[in-house]
Amino acid sequence: MQTFLILSLVTAALCAPTAHEKSIKVPVTRKALLTRANGDIEPAKYLGVLQRTLQKYGKDVQLPNKLMFCGANEPLKDKSQDGLDIFYYGNIVVGVQGPQTFTCDFDTGSADLFVPGPQCDAAAGCTGTTKYDQQGVDEGNTTSVTYGSGMVSGENSFDSITVAGLTAKRQNVISLTNAQGFSTSASSSLMGLAFSTIAKSGQPTYFENLIEQSVVSKNEFAFYLGRAADGTGDASELTQGGRNPGKFTGAVTKVPVKTRVYWRVQLDKVVVNGKSAVLGALGLDPTRGDAAIDTGTSLLVAPAAAPLSIYSRIPGSLPIQLLEGAGGPTVFAFPCSAKPHVALTFAWTNFAVNPQDFNIGRLTPDFGEVVGNNTLSAILNRESYCLVAIAGEDLDPGSYLYVVGDTFLKNWYSVYSYDSAASVSFAKAV
Repeated sequence: MQTFLILSLVTAALCAPTAHEKSIKVPVTRKALLTRANGDIEPAKYLGVLQRTLQKYGKDVQLPNKLMFCGANEPLKDKSQDGLDIFYYGNIVVGVQGPQTFTCDFDTGSADLFVPGPQCDAAAGCTGTTKYDQQGVDEGNTTSVTYGSGMVSGENSFDSITVAGLTAKRQNVISLTNAQGFSTSASSSLMGLAFSTIAKSGQPTYFENLIEQSVVSKNEFAFYLGRAADGTGDASELTQGGRNPGKFTGAVTKVPVKTRVYWRVQLDKVVVNGKSAVLGALGLDPTRGDAAIDTGTSLLVAPAAAPLSIYSRIPGSLPIQLLEGAGGPTVFAFPCSAKPHVALTFAWTNFAVNPQDFNIGRLTPDFGEVVGNNTLSAILNRESYCLVAIAGEDLDPGSYLYVVGDTFLKNWYSVYSYDSAASVSFAKAV
């Protein structure tokens, strides 16, 4: 029988438990919103999150928003009673002698570990007051990641990383010297939990090292992402080395990983109001594709053709092209009075998205002004439209790639298994 420990954030530096007997639960906190207190969309924050997501998947897109990164380096107040759950954070501890604690974004959509270095201040794009003291072993090289709006770069060191008592030794840590154009989050660090095949550093991830060093008894971790509106936001957690049966109910559906890069699985279709979103006389389904399951973004991004089919089944839907002319991401609005029922189908099982998660918030005329669309501003002055959580953009042409973020994962407990047949499993979150 497996034993679970509930650890508060301040216990992260305690000694590790017996690895072969216990799995560890890491409390995770929601700390940022895309909406104002009244439920209206914050245009700059939404566009910043969307651009960051597109950049992470290699899309060089500059969204037309001069306000996008304003205030990005300031911690955002946790207002769980006022809006949507956007980012979820926990703590990591770096080092053994004189350990340092950083607020961390646990991200299954990337595979490197970044912390702010001593030279990386707010002007360079780093957040938080704690800077890595570089007491680890200097590897004598650097890692750089180029994005459409800037570059993230830093110096590589080996150091010990501890999360809720579980320590990975000789973990690659990138001490940031520059994070311009990518820091839109209130966390000071990022831990990638995808497969190291996509690590820019070329080094194993933290959890891969836990497995290699026999720290965990089960080669899996799991996420429960709570919802502020239901009062479960503060119960969010990452479980290492197992799963927490108290956070889900019913059957667990296992979906095989197609390739060990992202946690990339087959998405069979998207169902809207009980019907598949099909296209044309032949009944072709443009919503079928692959899905990267990504805890590091709040949004869903679909191949460009899919949202048009999805929203054709929602009366009154309005496409919003964010760039002039052909190409570029498209977002969608729908009448705020509508309550569409949307489900993603994995392993030929439908997984519903709660309508309150599908609806990000109400659009106001300033959204049109920020993206330079006066026609949209005029429409929003007359009618009440809300922004939906699925944006359209071709991230990986030819492979039909979706990014499935926290909008979906708040509804479904997710388990990420490194066993010989890697998989992602879903069960109904409680």
